[in-house]
Amino acid sequence: MIFVGILLLLIGLVFCGLGYLIAFRGKYALINHFIEDRNNGKLDAAYARRTGLLEILWGLISILSGILVLAVRNPIFTWIALAIVVIGTAISLILNTLFSIKKK
Repeated sequence: MIFVGILLLLIGLVFCGLGYLIAFRGKYALINHFIEDRNNGKLDAAYARRTGLLEILWGLISILSGILVLAVRNPIFTWIALAIVVIGTAISLILNTLFSIKKK
C-alpha cells in the first residue's frame, strides 16, 4: 500500500505541474492535438484553461489521497482512493472536452 500512496503523490505532483503550465503559463501545446483543434475552430483557449485548472484540482486531490493512504494503510481505502482519483480525472477531462467542442 505504500507503493500506491507514493504513486498517488507523484501523480498529484505531475498533474499540478502540468496544470500550472497549461492554465497559468499558456503552454497549450501540452494538451494533445489542441493546436490543430484550435486552428480548426473546434476548441478555444477557455477549454485549455479549464483543462489546466481541472488538472490542478485532481492533482491536489491525488496528493491528499496519497497522504491519507500513507497515513491510514487500509487496503480497501487504498484501492477506493486510487479508483476515485483515476476515474474522476478521466471523467472530468472527457466531459470538459465533450462540452467544449464547438459544432460547425
